[in-house]
This record gives sequence, structure tokens and C-alpha cells, in this order.
Amino acid sequence: MKLLPKLFIGLSALAFLGSCAKEEIKNVDFSKYNDDNPQTNTELDKWLQTTFLDEYNIDVVYRYNRFYHDLERNVTPPKLEAVRPVMESVLNGYLLPYRKVGGEDFIKKMAPKEWILFGSYSYASDGTTYAGTASAGRRINLYGVNSFNEYGAQLVIHHEFVHILNQLVNIPTDFESISKADYKATWSSTPADTARKYGFVTSYASGSYTEDYAETAAHLLVKGQAWYDRYANTSSAKGKAALKAKEANVANYYTSNLKVDFRALQKEIQNYLKTKANPSDLRFPQYVYRLFKKVSINPSSPTMTKYGLSTPFKTAFDKLVANMKANGYNIPSVDVRFISDNQLVVRFPFVGNDGTTYYADYLFSYTLSTSTGEIEIKKIDQPTVDEKDAGTNYANASIAWVKSTFDTSLLPYFNNKTFVADWLRKDVDPVDYNNLGGFYEKDNSSNFWYGVLSQTL
Repeated sequence: MKLLPKLFIGLSALAFLGSCAKEEIKNVDFSKYNDDNPQTNTELDKWLQTTFLDEYNIDVVYRYNRFYHDLERNVTPPKLEAVRPVMESVLNGYLLPYRKVGGEDFIKKMAPKEWILFGSYSYASDGTTYAGTASAGRRINLYGVNSFNEYGAQLVIHHEFVHILNQLVNIPTDFESISKADYKATWSSTPADTARKYGFVTSYASGSYTEDYAETAAHLLVKGQAWYDRYANTSSAKGKAALKAKEANVANYYTSNLKVDFRALQKEIQNYLKTKANPSDLRFPQYVYRLFKKVSINPSSPTMTKYGLSTPFKTAFDKLVANMKANGYNIPSVDVRFISDNQLVVRFPFVGNDGTTYYADYLFSYTLSTSTGEIEIKKIDQPTVDEKDAGTNYANASIAWVKSTFDTSLLPYFNNKTFVADWLRKDVDPVDYNNLGGFYEKDNSSNFWYGVLSQTL
């Protein structure tokens, strides 16, 4: 049976793992694995049978058999205590999300029927190291089980399953053309920055269009849309265009060819990871200003109607609206604009009876902890109208009756407050997932403000 392309661990991991490969293999006590006279029907076997074989017709092989891997490679069996955590990750982070979004028939038909587990990564004599293989639409080999890490394992699992899907339903023919001129078989010599510049999520993705497809889909599913967008934004113009074209191709392949809502699948997989591992790539605070520059709050919009407003914010906003209306102006929305890594502007438009729209800008400082999400907001002096960056909006904000209206409504709501930045905590629809950012008052989560996220001001 010919093995299809394999998932490479990465050069940084290779340097570390390669240095300990021989020792890892040398110190294996095979008596612990009962490979010649295995005990059958253990509690582990019963759980695997009930959970995978009976439910999905999936056979999980964890007892060492050298015929399940390339004979020229050095591989060790898994530790028994490592088997269940890995397969729980397969179940909860892969099978169940696909089952929920794609349906029971889809996952039972498309899931590979053999999962082979190995304790070590797969080491070749030339030093290359692999974490997984997919073959013939039927089998996935998972290596490195003894070094199980939830987040890393999910990338491997989803990468390999994308290969399985591609073996059963072909990759769209137009995907290869996106980066056709830039694929190189010698991908291992491609630095990560160069791969990014040319529109690849990893160096390994630059080796062939099949690996590019699996890497792109896996990173979108596991690392998330915000991570992917920020990565694309730090690429070249050519690279960003390629990355966004690949994203669109993958999403359409799932939705049109597989009849699986890709955005809903992203949400399910990332919700699982946020609960189980909570990797930094999925946390909202690190994307404030670095990716998302603006939060738009329109209380009358369908989005706000759908998810509601906190009473304290609604009270402050309604007071602003009422006071401005008394002066002949309507206020449809408020924007919080992150203009630097330590300053933000609260802006609101006010529309006159003749339809003319004016804007008022109020300047605040903020400090944000990307680890805790805590953001402290304080009002600072407005720029004077003759300062270089102070324009009409600051001048409008200094009009006495406009300033008085702001000072008695939104100013006390935001000023000297500590909020916790997070994604909107409700079970939002897939179309809104990762598009709504929330800020919850510290120690008082019933008070919050949120809005639609924008990557531009």
C-alpha cells in the first residue's frame, strides 16, 4: 500500500527531537507492551471497542506491529497510559465536531477505519521526523503518542483527515494554480518567513499542493480565523492574496463539495480547544489592535438585537442618544477605535435633521494584558485643535453641549474601568463567530460592551 504525503513536525521540533531520537528508542522496555502475547479485552480495549469500533466501525491499533509503518524507520510503541488521552482527543476534537456539523452519515462514511498509534515520532536515517500519515482513504498513523499535546495533536489529526477527504473527494483543480510556480520539493530548506512571504502557512506546505491544502485547512480549523488573518496580514501582498484565495477554496470545498459548513466546523473545533487547552492562538486579547482595530456598536442592528446588550451599557448609550436628540441630532452607533497599542478613541457620529453627519472623537489611554485579557481604560487630555493629528472630530468633541452630553453618558461608563477582553461569550451563530469581540467589566461580567470587529479603522 502506497503511503500518501506525510505531515512533517517542523524544523524547530526536528532539531530537538532528532537529538533525543536514539535515546528514546534505546530506553524502551518492550515488556510493558505485551507485543508478543498481548492481553485482550482490557478496560482500555472495551472502551475503544464501545467508543470507536461499535459506533464508527473504527479499529484502533495500539499494540506494536512493525508492518504498520515503513520498515526503514525507527518507531516505538505507545505507552498504555497515553492511548486513551490521544483517542479522546480524536473523538472530541475531530469525530464529534464533524458529526455535529456534517451529520452522522457523513462522518461514519468518511472517517478512516484504522487508526494506528505509535509512541515515538517516525524517525528516518536522514533525520526527518513525521507525526502522521494517511493512506488510501482508510488509515491514519499517529506518531508521537507518548509526547501527546492536545493542541499539536489536533493539527496532526485534522491535517491527516484532510488528506483522507482529498483521497475520497478530489481537491478542486484551481487550488494548485494559486501557488503553482512556488512549490519546491526541497521545502525543508525554505525558511518560515519565506514560506509566509509566498503564501504558505508553513514551510512544509510549500512542498506540494496536496500538503498545502492539508496544512491550510488544518490551520484554519485548529488555529482559527483570527490567527490565519493576522498571519496573512503579515505576509507580502502576493502572499496575502494567495493565502486568502486558498482559504476561500478550502471553505467552498467543504461547503459545496462535502456539504459541511466550514465556518460551523471551525467554531465547534475551536470551542473544544478553548475548553480543553485554551491555546494563545485562540484567545481574543492578543488580537486587539494587532489585528482588530475597531469595534462597532450599533444597538439597533440585527446582530445586537440577536444577542442583546448589557443593561449598564444600554443605559449609558440611551442617555447619550436622548441628550443629542434634544439638540436636534440622531446617534446611530458608537465605535471604539484602537489607534495604537496604548491609545483608543471613542467615536460617535451625530446626524443633523438635514442629513449631514458629524463625528466626535474622545481620546483614552489603555493598558492591555494579553495573558489575562484585562484592559484598563482611562480618559486623557484631548489634543488641541492646532496639534498635528487633531482634526475636525476632536474639535466637534470640544463643543460645549456635545462634550457635556458625552461627559454624562459614555465617559463615566468607560473611564477608570477595567474590562476583560474576550470573544462574545454567547453561543453565537457560525457567521458571527470570531467576528464579535466582547469586553466584560472585571468582577462584574453582567456589565459588558461588544461589537462587530474590523481590521481597519
